[in-house]
This record gives sequence, C-alpha cells and structure tokens, in this order.
Amino acid sequence: MKVFAMLVVLLAAGAFAQAPKQKAPAGTGIENPPHAAALPPDWTEQLASRHEAISTEKTRIHVLRLRPGDDLLEAIRTYVQAKHIQAAVVLSAVGSLTQASIRFANQPDASVRAGHFEIVSITGTVEEGGEHVHLSISTEKGETIGGHLVSGCRIYTTAEVTLEELEGVRFARELDKEGSGWEELKVYPVNQ
Repeated sequence: MKVFAMLVVLLAAGAFAQAPKQKAPAGTGIENPPHAAALPPDWTEQLASRHEAISTEKTRIHVLRLRPGDDLLEAIRTYVQAKHIQAAVVLSAVGSLTQASIRFANQPDASVRAGHFEIVSITGTVEEGGEHVHLSISTEKGETIGGHLVSGCRIYTTAEVTLEELEGVRFARELDKEGSGWEELKVYPVNQ
C-alpha cells in the first residue's frame, strides 16, 4: 500500500504527466511511438472513486506442496475452499509440469501442451468462489510462455505454492457493466 500511496503522490505532483517524448532506437520499426496523454488535474480523485481499494495490516501465509499428477489450479481452488479463504494473493509457485494449459491473451480457449516445463512465475488473486491467476512457464529449450492459468496444468515432480491471505478482506467477482463487461474483482471489508 505504501508503493500505491507514493505513486499517487508522484502522479498528483505531475511527475509522470510531464514525461518527455521518447524515441525508439533506429531500426526497431517503432520510429514514432505514441505519446501518452497528460493526466487530468483531478486524476487522483478519479482513480480513488472508480477503483477497488482496501488496506489491511493482518495477513496469513499459506504454503502448500503439490505432488506428481496434481492439477495446479484445482489444487489451489481446493485448498482455498477447504480453508474458507475470502481474499488472498498468489505470491509464488515453483515446480514443474508435464502438461501446461494456458489461455493466451484475447483467446477464447486454452492452449494445451505436453512436455516438461518449469514454473517460472505465477501471480493473481484467489478467493473461495473464484480466482484470476496468470502463469509463466519455460520449455525444455528455455522459451517462456504465459497467460491465464486454467485447469489442466499437471505437476511433474513438485510444485511449491505460497498464498498470502488478507484478513478482514473479502473478494468477489461481479459483472463490470461500465468497464470490461466481464466479471471482475470487487473488494469488500469482511463485514459486508
């Protein structure tokens, strides 16, 4: 939360709004990159009024180890439901897969691949009724791919998953009629 507060202060001070135009290196094909529009004077108020935000000082760390054949997403879901976790952040996961099932950006279906993959990054939010998690994996040749984690990622040798539960916070997924048109994250204090 301190980083967010510092960002708001910098934005309010105009540190980013006055950024000079940048020119891409010659030969990159991006000779005149688009310049970001200046932020309106009331931008910080607009940000606070239309975005989900909450703070908590109490967290609980959960670490789980998955075994060969386990489904990465289904194991996270099962654990979160068993522990009745209402709001958590996926901090990390390391391990390996024999099958990867990832939905790439702006694609309707998952891409399923068999082979041997290393989990190199995971991030997202989870709660008892849903999740939004992204996964990056590397192939046997070191090529990295990533996208939306879906069911079907099978553990090869192990996976060590770390979740940070946010106490006093409840996540929900609700239709964003004024924005994306998808079910998106809503953040509530636990008493609502």
